[in-house]
Amino acid sequence: MAKAKTTARGYGHQHQQLREQWRPKVEAGLVDCARCEQPIQPSDPWDLGHNDDRTAYTGPECRTCNRAAGGRHGAAVTNGKRAELRHSRRW
Repeated sequence: MAKAKTTARGYGHQHQQLREQWRPKVEAGLVDCARCEQPIQPSDPWDLGHNDDRTAYTGPECRTCNRAAGGRHGAAVTNGKRAELRHSRRW
C-alpha cells in the first residue's frame, strides 16, 4: 500500500512553511528539542512537532523524540480500541 501524500497526513503547506522558518535556526545549532530540551545538532535529523491532537505545533524536536511520542500515542489509541472491543458486549 502506498503512503498517503504529505497533505493527507497533516503535513501540508502550513506545516512545510513553518518548518522552513525554523530550518536556519536548527541548522545553526540554536534550537533545543521541544520534548527533551537537549540541543538539536546541525547534522541531526529533526521533525516539526505538534501536540497529540494536532491543534498546535510545539516546535522542532529530535526525530527520535518526535517519532517515539507518535508511536506511544498510536499504541495508546490502538490499545484503547482493543480494550473497547474486549468489553463491548452488553450483559
